[in-house]
Amino acid sequence: MNKKLVLLVAALAVCLTPLLATAELGQFERVEAKTFAKDKFDFPSGVSGQQLNVLFLGMSANQEDGEYQQVALLEWYASLQERGVFSANVKPYHFLAMQGIPWFVKGMVIKKMAEPYEGQISLDQAAVLFIDDIDEFAAAVGLPADPVPTIVLANPSGVPLTYFRGDVSAQGVDEVVAAIEKLLEG
Repeated sequence: MNKKLVLLVAALAVCLTPLLATAELGQFERVEAKTFAKDKFDFPSGVSGQQLNVLFLGMSANQEDGEYQQVALLEWYASLQERGVFSANVKPYHFLAMQGIPWFVKGMVIKKMAEPYEGQISLDQAAVLFIDDIDEFAAAVGLPADPVPTIVLANPSGVPLTYFRGDVSAQGVDEVVAAIEKLLEG
């Protein structure tokens, strides 16, 4: 009986708080994109935080999951912005990785996905990444390929250092801020 209770509590803790990755991460695959400001962007090497980049990453194989993650990641951004973590040294970027989008509707997708960002973030720091396979994209880095909002902390070259997953919470924001501070010190 106690073992079942411990397992239940552990499962709830994992589900209700963001998950900090402890395993070594791989590399993102290179993706040519256009930002919502219509500039060419080479992901991930185009990021330009002098010390650290905060990548708000949504990965989706369907519109509903993509829209949910977009809203959740904007909430994360607003919470971290309130904590004053962003600067020239620590830059935020928003990426929505989507698979299976026909070439003839990509422009419409970009326009629709850009709308929630207008007035909230710099549109040259956000883009849709059109990829062939979400599972391969996520596996290359060591991320689960599911509709859970993901924040990746990456070095100035876009190499992933650690990541967090889940909906925004006070505890989650504290964990991300602490990780940013630790990476800036080290």
